[in-house]
Amino acid sequence: MNPDGFIVHLPTIPVAGEPELCFRWLQESDLDALRAIFSKSEVVRYMSCELQDSDEKAREYLLSIHQGFLSGELYQWGLEWRGNIVGTATLAGLERHAGGIHQGEIGFALAPACWGQGLMRRVLPALLDFAFSSLGLHRLTADVDPRNRASLSLLEFLGFQREGLMRQRYFHLGEIQDAMIFGLLRQEWQTAHR
Repeated sequence: MNPDGFIVHLPTIPVAGEPELCFRWLQESDLDALRAIFSKSEVVRYMSCELQDSDEKAREYLLSIHQGFLSGELYQWGLEWRGNIVGTATLAGLERHAGGIHQGEIGFALAPACWGQGLMRRVLPALLDFAFSSLGLHRLTADVDPRNRASLSLLEFLGFQREGLMRQRYFHLGEIQDAMIFGLLRQEWQTAHR
């Protein structure tokens, strides 16, 4: 059973004022959408996942999402817009202590056809509210390739602070990548959104 008391799957997270947008549980019927998003090299270029360019890889990816839910180590939602999965958002590396979850790492991906429309700016506040209020996280981090200007801008818009640069941190898809580390504390988020 999931350590946070979620019985069957993650709860749906509605986006205030956006009836066509929500974060929801990913299921078998979403395999085509997952493959379509994560089979694009421009999507996974700055992520720590490999291309999901076959039905088998997409199925394994969905299975890993479901296993992460059961263990409470990774929570990944599908971003539904107008009835279709167009992206995902993840809380990973959840570190627990007796009082709950101390910290985790946020990640997100969006289908290229949806880039530049401000979707993540509109929806991620709902996920941050859920992380800090419902799950009780104290701190969230993000690990971003400095070349990913859209994600850098989005995190700063959400109130994340730059905490440092890890030079040549990753070797991914045949290239060495740096990592810019960001952090956001619950009290910072709550103060900014009262």
